[in-house]
Amino acid sequence: MQDVTELTRFRDFVYGSYSETHSVYSDDQVNRGQGRQLTLKRFLETNLPADRSVSILDFGCGDGLLLATAEGLGYRQLTGIDLSEGLLAVAAKRTSADLHQEDGLAFLQRTPDSHYDVVVAFDVFEHLTRAELLDTSRAIARVLKPGGLLLLHMPNGASPYSGRVLWGDITHELAFTRSSLQQVLAPLGFRNLVTSEEKPVVHGVKSSVRALAWLLLRAWRIANLAVETGQLRGHVLTINMFARAEKA
Repeated sequence: MQDVTELTRFRDFVYGSYSETHSVYSDDQVNRGQGRQLTLKRFLETNLPADRSVSILDFGCGDGLLLATAEGLGYRQLTGIDLSEGLLAVAAKRTSADLHQEDGLAFLQRTPDSHYDVVVAFDVFEHLTRAELLDTSRAIARVLKPGGLLLLHMPNGASPYSGRVLWGDITHELAFTRSSLQQVLAPLGFRNLVTSEEKPVVHGVKSSVRALAWLLLRAWRIANLAVETGQLRGHVLTINMFARAEKA
């Protein structure tokens, strides 16, 4: 069993320079970030409630791009929580959301019951140990209103290339599939769990070619899986996946 003190020391060391060392926040990725923003926009348009007055918590908001995208779609009751001072400094320039720098679980624990309509946790669950995942999921279930939504983005353990993301960040602990996520969320009262692929978003000639190539390669992979499993439908194969669940 991993020593809690050692784990904390390790995380403090890595997260202390996270905004400078993680590839997603590099100048190269920021300059090519249109695809990331369009992916967020498409997902939020499809999954957020139509009522723009709903309260939304971005749990692990990072550089604030998701909050800024939601704000651009007309949502105003936005809260972000993250441990990184550097990332929150970037977020503060992007969005007028209420931002908090502190431990995420501590923030949830002092939040009243049934406080939020939506909790978004993108690229968070994979950083947690199994014990932390249970504590965090319980806390999220408590602060969500009945019928509230949990929206997730995480490494997809069913992808043939899942290791690229899972081991691409030294702080990652877990990858997920629909069935493993169901094992955690269903006993906590979540229902209607849906997982989906992070498909390429077309925003130019280059991305159009990539999207077409992705469709062809996906069809080939599905054919292989159909032979192996006898199942033709329901496969989620992208390196990362989205998930959506409702609090009963």
